[in-house]
Amino acid sequence: MSKIQKAPNPSSVFCFLQVILVQVNPGETFTITTEDGHIQCIQGPAHVPMMSPNGSMPPIFVPPGYVSQVLSFLLLLCVVLGEILIIFLLFIGDFSCEKKSHSHSPAAFTFEVAISNSGKNGKFKSVYVHIINYPLFRVSATSSSIKETISELVSFTTESCEPDCPAAPKLINRTKNSLSLQWKSSNDNGSKITNFLLEWDEGKNGPFKECYYGHLKQYKLTKLAPSTRYSLRLAAKNDIGMSGFSETVTFGTAGVVPPAPAPPTLLEAGVTWMALGWSPPAGGALDDSLTYSLDMEEEGSGYGFQPQYNGDELSCTLRNLRRSTSYKFRLFAYNSEGKSSPSEVVEHSTKPDRPGAPSKPAVKGKIHPHSVRVTWEPPKDNGGSDISKYFLEISEASVGRWEPIYSGAQREHVCDHLRPGTSYRLRVSCASKGGESQASDVTTVTTAAVPPGPCPAPALVGKAKPKEITLQWGKHQSWSKTLVVFLQFGPHSEKAELCTAPGPPEQCCKPLVTCKSATCAVVSWESPACNGAEITEYRLDWGQVEGSMHIIYTGPCQSYEVKGLTPATTYYCRVQAVNVAGAGLFGDTGVVTTPPSVPAAVAVLHLLEEDQVEISPPFSTCLAIQWEEPCCHGAEITGYNIEYGEKQLVTVGRNTTHVLENLLPDTLYRIRVQAINSFGVGPFSHSMKAKTKPLPPDPPHLECVVFSYQSLKLKWGEGPSRALIPNPTQFNLQMEDRFGRFVTVYNGPCHTYKVQRLSESTTYHFRIQAYNDAGEGAFSEVCAFTTTKSPPAPLKAPKVIQLEENTFEITWEPLQPMKGDSIVYILQLAAGREFDQVYKGPEPCFRLPAAQTNCEYRARVCAGRQCHDLPGCPELCGPTAPAPCSAASAGSRAPSCGFVGFSLTCVMCNVREGNTLSVINS
Repeated sequence: MSKIQKAPNPSSVFCFLQVILVQVNPGETFTITTEDGHIQCIQGPAHVPMMSPNGSMPPIFVPPGYVSQVLSFLLLLCVVLGEILIIFLLFIGDFSCEKKSHSHSPAAFTFEVAISNSGKNGKFKSVYVHIINYPLFRVSATSSSIKETISELVSFTTESCEPDCPAAPKLINRTKNSLSLQWKSSNDNGSKITNFLLEWDEGKNGPFKECYYGHLKQYKLTKLAPSTRYSLRLAAKNDIGMSGFSETVTFGTAGVVPPAPAPPTLLEAGVTWMALGWSPPAGGALDDSLTYSLDMEEEGSGYGFQPQYNGDELSCTLRNLRRSTSYKFRLFAYNSEGKSSPSEVVEHSTKPDRPGAPSKPAVKGKIHPHSVRVTWEPPKDNGGSDISKYFLEISEASVGRWEPIYSGAQREHVCDHLRPGTSYRLRVSCASKGGESQASDVTTVTTAAVPPGPCPAPALVGKAKPKEITLQWGKHQSWSKTLVVFLQFGPHSEKAELCTAPGPPEQCCKPLVTCKSATCAVVSWESPACNGAEITEYRLDWGQVEGSMHIIYTGPCQSYEVKGLTPATTYYCRVQAVNVAGAGLFGDTGVVTTPPSVPAAVAVLHLLEEDQVEISPPFSTCLAIQWEEPCCHGAEITGYNIEYGEKQLVTVGRNTTHVLENLLPDTLYRIRVQAINSFGVGPFSHSMKAKTKPLPPDPPHLECVVFSYQSLKLKWGEGPSRALIPNPTQFNLQMEDRFGRFVTVYNGPCHTYKVQRLSESTTYHFRIQAYNDAGEGAFSEVCAFTTTKSPPAPLKAPKVIQLEENTFEITWEPLQPMKGDSIVYILQLAAGREFDQVYKGPEPCFRLPAAQTNCEYRARVCAGRQCHDLPGCPELCGPTAPAPCSAASAGSRAPSCGFVGFSLTCVMCNVREGNTLSVINS
């Protein structure tokens, strides 16, 4: 035996492996292939164990001339019993490759492994049998032709583990408050069980908690609740660990006999059945399973209480009972512990049934014209209860509708207030606690006939009309078919006085209309016939169109003053009278025409905008208004009065447009208009507010601040040169062109402008205008400004030529005369920092004699323009721009030959050696 270990699973598994020990002699070397495919070299001497799953020799490669030896053959056997893994290593024998091989064929060997857990003398159980062929070896074993041999006994002990799960505990005794439990030990698996763990759910179906831990094999749970079920489970523990829990078992404590229940209650009762219900006994266990037994005793039966129901329901229905009978009941409750005391005895009764129909009514005594006495007998079956009331019904034979005439306990009745000679039908029914019976058979009775009585007084049918009434009267009070045998009349009916109904009033006459003024008229009318009812009101219909009038007055008066009329307008009117019977017809239509009057007020008055006026007036002193012509009221409008300002009045003709002139600028005016005709002036219109615009701005003073030969910078007014903020005042600067027309050169809010691209020594004419929201102001006086003459163009770099050893000639390109002005040249020379003028004249060259040796000179030259047309013939030196000056002062300006004005500086160097001159452009 090699090793004993825990098996990975509880099932039995047999595995078979053979191990071959190969002896490698000294000096031998062979290679084997491992499971992962690598080549392994082994040198002798060595014993190499080789495992083979099928019992064959693994491939061994040795060098030529060497032979490997198989020393022994081992059998590795793994047996899994339950959860125990047992590994057997069986030694087969020693072999040598040098032995002679046997001539007989390989034999088949059978190996059997048996195990016993009760000692050497115990019963062995075979756990493995296998047949293997070994063609190359002889082993001491049993083949099919050799008797079986048994190896020596080998003893081994498996490792200990935790106990097996114990069996569930058993109940050996129980009471109302205790449970006695007992259990047995399970297999300890090699380690003695030391303690048991008992857990319970405390009867709450919740998690398990420990209730006992110890070495005893029984336990008593005390202080338990009666009739309660408890779940328990058990586990065993040894030195290795705790086993698993047993199956969960549930035991219940003993209960108590339930208390006496409440008596059963009547849920519903019928004639032959009764439904009873009850509730569980108070104070019993909620989970106690109860059954109930209901006993019943019939009144007068003499059999006592008999069981009627036994079950766990809380209600039952008893059938096949007798009607209107009293029964006694009592209830018992049962549980597993026994029977409770009976409840209190309670008595319930079934309901009675409906009674049968009474006998047919019979006439008792003489039949009178207006009454008859009838009687009847009670029903044969009263339904189990006394008859409490009878109902007598009557019906005329010709009508068929039954009407009750008697209700009571008596069994006869006098039917009165009948009509003579009339057939009547009678029937009777009865009622008891069980209900109302069906009606009896019908009896027909005919009252005695009499002569006809007086007819009822005639009566008015419907509503009386003004000119007709409808009368109706009924039959005589005692009419019958037998009257045909009498040839006489009855008495007269009573006298009836009737009156026709009042009618609406008659049509009114044509109203009379009188004009009090052009806007007021009085309408009067006469009262028509009232037709039986007093006239309560009159309605006056009024309008300008005969077919479209409306009511303007409703009241009892017979005249009405209509106000607010339009002069010179025709009106129509008519009158209608009304009483309680309704409204009469409208009378004839009256016509009236109001006299002419002054015109109506002007309704529409508004101010005209500038674009709405054909000829634009100065709106700083003028306002243009327009209005619509009002109603003339019968006389043609001849003119209008316009009131504005401080009640200043202007009268105009029939035109509806007018311009108010000579007003103050920027002033608010109130304006209203009234129309005029031959009758006078009408009312003023509503007041309209209008404001004149402010005067346009005056032109600013225009001046030139900078003169140049090709531009003029002009300035006007006070303000910044650029419009930094929005300025309501704008300026329009114009310049005269060669055709004598002024053209706008600038339009904007700035106060300065530079006019460019001008010709030299030329006079230009300018004017300026200011404008704002009030309009455009007048132009200023025309101002003339003259540009200056332009300076000469810049000269090119002068050239230096050495004539002799110390003599140099400086030359430059000449310029053409400028518009008749001659050109002079100014040459300046500097041996140090300062320049000195060495030449000024019209010639474009200069000879410099006696130049110092080894000295540097710098020369610059500029051109000057001699202005002969100016006083003093001033000179303009280029190329700098002239300073601002006027035409008069330009001639007094001195020439400027600053270094800035030259475009080129020439440097001359006189070198002793070589006498060369270098010209440096700077």
